[in-house]
Amino acid sequence: MMREVAAFQPDWIVAIGGGSVLDAGKLVWIFYEHPDVDLGRIARPFALPPLRGKCRFAAVPTTAGTGSEVSSSTILTDETGRKLPIVSHDLLPDVAVLDPTLTLSVPPAVVASAGLDALAHALEGYVSKFSNPLADSFAETAVRTLLAKLPVTQAKPDDADVRLEVMQAAMLAGWVQNLKVPGIGHAIAHQLGYFGVAHGTACGTLLAPAIIFNSADAAVRQKYDRLAAALGFCDTTGLLAEIGEVRLKLGAGQGLVAGIPEGARALRDRLTEITSGALADICARANPRALDASAVESVLVAAL
Repeated sequence: MMREVAAFQPDWIVAIGGGSVLDAGKLVWIFYEHPDVDLGRIARPFALPPLRGKCRFAAVPTTAGTGSEVSSSTILTDETGRKLPIVSHDLLPDVAVLDPTLTLSVPPAVVASAGLDALAHALEGYVSKFSNPLADSFAETAVRTLLAKLPVTQAKPDDADVRLEVMQAAMLAGWVQNLKVPGIGHAIAHQLGYFGVAHGTACGTLLAPAIIFNSADAAVRQKYDRLAAALGFCDTTGLLAEIGEVRLKLGAGQGLVAGIPEGARALRDRLTEITSGALADICARANPRALDASAVESVLVAAL
């Protein structure tokens, strides 16, 4: 494909699709502008050479969840199925188009998975160790909308107005992810591609265990309590109950092992690899509580 792109010499690359398609478009953009770039180099944050020497990039999402349309990153999946982030502000699209009609034909399970990814961006990012009050206001709006409207996408799948609200909330959550970076849930989820677990499903399943783990820190608990109160759920316990209720309404109430052929045994067989990968992930650095192998294992096991 890169041969065809190089021969055509586009002024714009336009990616239309879900998060994986948008990320693939960014990778095409990288290799079109820098065909000989070293993968080991660009896997380091902000080590990507400058873009826009040859073309610009437009993102048109057909799902509401990844936030790739407002993200300074793309994901490269290696031969083991691990998701490796490539981070550079040059990867921010020049144009992002949100058209809810493009999401109407998306299967309900994909809508749910993408929406849970967005919810995790907002909730994990809200307590990130990187402070950004404006992003926190985006997170509050995103969480409020997603908890209220995601179940409606299942009950009223043809309602374009609801789809647009969810797309806008997912974009806000994408900004939160980009400005603050999510934490342990995402760090673990990035390691689970090998098992065929959809990224959003993994993030949604790990979300409550991640909140419970981080809320053992009094300052984090206080922040989640404040968010929960603003949303009308009293405290962190009420927020967790609402997350569980929404996951059930979306048909996503099972644990991680539900979609893995050999279940918990397959995960435990690769536990060391998953743990080391999660600790090396950029999201681990943003987590508000310090992480070690036992912390990662405890969150993963709680999600089984």
